[in-house]
Amino acid sequence: MGAYHQMGHHSQNLLSDPELANYRGAILSPVNYREADVIGQIQTSRAYQEFETVFDPQLYYPSSQRGVLREWAYFPSDVDTADLNSSAWWGRIIDRIATTCEQIEPSAVCSPAVVPRVFNSDYFARLVDVAGSLCTRLSGSDISPIQTALVGFDDLTAPDRALEIGSILSASPCDRMYLVFSGTTHPRRELAEVESIKGAMQLIAALSGSEIDVIVGFCSSDIVLWKAAGASSCATGKFFNLRRFTSSRFEEPSQGGGQLPYWFEESLLAFLRESDLVRIKNRGLLSSASQENPFGQRILEQLSSQAGTAWVGLGWRQFMYWFLDFEKRFDRGRVNVQTLLSNSENEWRTLDDAVVLMEERQNDGTWLRAWRRALAEFATS
Repeated sequence: MGAYHQMGHHSQNLLSDPELANYRGAILSPVNYREADVIGQIQTSRAYQEFETVFDPQLYYPSSQRGVLREWAYFPSDVDTADLNSSAWWGRIIDRIATTCEQIEPSAVCSPAVVPRVFNSDYFARLVDVAGSLCTRLSGSDISPIQTALVGFDDLTAPDRALEIGSILSASPCDRMYLVFSGTTHPRRELAEVESIKGAMQLIAALSGSEIDVIVGFCSSDIVLWKAAGASSCATGKFFNLRRFTSSRFEEPSQGGGQLPYWFEESLLAFLRESDLVRIKNRGLLSSASQENPFGQRILEQLSSQAGTAWVGLGWRQFMYWFLDFEKRFDRGRVNVQTLLSNSENEWRTLDDAVVLMEERQNDGTWLRAWRRALAEFATS
């Protein structure tokens, strides 16, 4: 249980922010940081009780030139010519990753996975085999192995496909799973395909039902759906490309995410630009979660006393605090997701009736109908 910080470019300063100290752990990034940097992050985190550092090898797109990944000792020099179905090749990679982790000493390590051309059953069976090799290699170690499950979001639309994938993955020897949904939805946009969302929820439920603790990586406001489906934990980051897994995570400039300030508003389950934040505030629509958010309070104070001053960094923290706070409230039984989605859609309807239009054309709350349908159909499936 608990939220995880998905590390990205210049994210290390958030690890020591006292108001974000209740994160359960961090998913470390060899794409954005060299070995010495990651060692420093791990050592710093030991000052926080029960804070877990999870090393993700991030070999999803190994042929990419992304970041500093190729500088790590475990990175395969033959990646462009290797047979990715070879157990011997994966065995060598596993040994290198385990050796690296024995040197940097994270709390846990995710099994490596690459993005395939096709997410077929053989691919998922291979993921389980690779994780099994990692478990064997780390046997007797203090480092906990975690099964990585990289799943094509669009693949989940097929009837019973989620249950088929869940059946294969549940054979993993690991009792925890790092679940990553790979899709094409732009990181700035909300998921809106009903069947894919429902399939993702069914997969989470199937894995949880097999007594596997599921950590869903690269989450945004869709945390509300994954927690409702039974996810143990969810992970997010300060940049938008750390809140949605797409190829852009490995192809765009390392700074990623952009420099525009956004406020996350729970009453609308939406990200707001500054002009929209002011508009919503003046209409008295800020949620209690927003009003009690310490970074939200600072943003509102700054807008009142220092209009025109940049608040990008505060916006990152305002969202990350909400994410942490939501997971805590959900786990304590203080949030009903069906009610939350219904109330949010009603708020958008009120705004529409009053002809209150957001600065960004696509920011209109229409995804909430898809979320409500997916949740309702999931609950009866």
